[in-house]
Amino acid sequence: MTAIRKYLPEGIQVKRDRGPGLFVSREAVESPLFRSEPLGEVWRVFPTQLLIEEFERADPGDALTRSLARFRGAPADGASIALFCEAAKLVEAPDDSRIKSLDRAIRQRAAACLRSGGGGGLFACAAVFNKIGGNGHEA
Repeated sequence: MTAIRKYLPEGIQVKRDRGPGLFVSREAVESPLFRSEPLGEVWRVFPTQLLIEEFERADPGDALTRSLARFRGAPADGASIALFCEAAKLVEAPDDSRIKSLDRAIRQRAAACLRSGGGGGLFACAAVFNKIGGNGHEA
């Protein structure tokens, strides 16, 4: 069971989403940690702020995660949630080229947020990204 799947309600069957969400399911996931959106005959499952906060409890072990600690506790926005979802999917199915792309995207997003504000959820992205050893890639 992956780090994210352990938070799903018991008995829920999901598949990794090939789109912007975490998972797809034949039924809506009712949980404070996940929200569901209809997608044809299935439901696309996304993390909520509460799930992001669960991952913000991690110790900032590597340089990237430590550098993003300033964003802890801020509300996650859509861009950060998308990066979080991509990192979580790569925990289940690592792909070197996608890991490198995600590394670049997290760093670019952090730089943009330092200039213009926002950035909630970036620490959680880096914490999940660290689980795949992604922080060893240079952008």
